[in-house]
Amino acid sequence: MDSSEKQNFTVNSDVGGTAGYVGSAFAPHTKGVGKAADKYLNDSLLLNQLTERVYQLLIEDMRIQRERVNNYGHRW
Repeated sequence: MDSSEKQNFTVNSDVGGTAGYVGSAFAPHTKGVGKAADKYLNDSLLLNQLTERVYQLLIEDMRIQRERVNNYGHRW
């Protein structure tokens, strides 16, 4: 997988759960995963971009969960 390709991830469980976003280990594109991992591990800029994006997604998910909990308490 090169930088112009985007991998699609599907929701495997509750949308609010951070563990709900997964990539199947049995998908036909698994051969390219090792190459992509090597590419990211050998390029510090790409690895930094990846970790920054993961961090942003986790922060956003925590914000949404916090809003959901706060709104749930105000229903009654």
